[in-house]
Amino acid sequence: MVDVSNTSLVYLPTEDRKVRYFLLQDEWQFARDWQLTAGMRYDNYSDFGDTLNPRAALVWETRHDLTTKLMYGRAFRAPSFIELYNINNPGANGNPRLKPENMDSLELAFDYRPHRDVRVGLNFFKYWWKDLIQFVPDTGGTTITAQNAGAQTGHGGELEAQWKALDNLSLIGNFSYQNSTDENTDQDPGYSPHHQIYLRAEWAFLPDWQAVPQMKWVGERSRSAGDNRPPVSDYAWVDLTLRRTNVLDHMEIAFSVRNLLGVDAREPSPAGMPSAAIPYDLPLAGRSFFGEIRLNF
Repeated sequence: MVDVSNTSLVYLPTEDRKVRYFLLQDEWQFARDWQLTAGMRYDNYSDFGDTLNPRAALVWETRHDLTTKLMYGRAFRAPSFIELYNINNPGANGNPRLKPENMDSLELAFDYRPHRDVRVGLNFFKYWWKDLIQFVPDTGGTTITAQNAGAQTGHGGELEAQWKALDNLSLIGNFSYQNSTDENTDQDPGYSPHHQIYLRAEWAFLPDWQAVPQMKWVGERSRSAGDNRPPVSDYAWVDLTLRRTNVLDHMEIAFSVRNLLGVDAREPSPAGMPSAAIPYDLPLAGRSFFGEIRLNF
């Protein structure tokens, strides 16, 4: 081992970052059933510069039981120290000229409450993601260097519902869909699921006792361009929690089983160059058991 601290041979020099920001927001009730909330945030980073990000939400009380919202926002991700300053690395090197990633998103949402025990939500979204930071192969070399080389667009929607079916039983669920495109390859960028379903029940079957089963289904995850592995398998994940309140004054206990069915669930690993470093993806935990004691003061 050789200590290369404070020499030209370090992999990551000592750097610091100072951040200053300013936020301004206003709410304007410009008509009886209309409200506009608009804001702006300015950030100044000592290492890469500044960024300005607006947000706005237009809310219309369409009926006594229906609310409609149109929302726009811009967000950013600052480059990390490794992406900016990594040097002398035989693999990936940083780039001090990086700009932050930024994303513009537009969303249309409906909140419908036809009954005091029922709520239904429906929303649609579109996003534009620019200046993605990616490690790009260097010309004539074996290393890769961080660049603002990526761009991505996507759209999707979500349907959610809550229903208090009985005095002691509530049902909650949602379905979401999304589809994205890598603008450089005109293909699916991979990793994210196209479809997800979530269901949960909250059942107070006895005084001070509650059972909470829940299920999550994740489906249709594509690989990124150039990754020839077969698609990641879909999975259905089931949890069960049994909770007892008022065990003693201010005390409740709970027992949970996660991944009740013991499914082999995996999240996609990066494609790698030229092959994935974790070829069979990232396994999630198998069946596991948890106990909880909660004290309320």
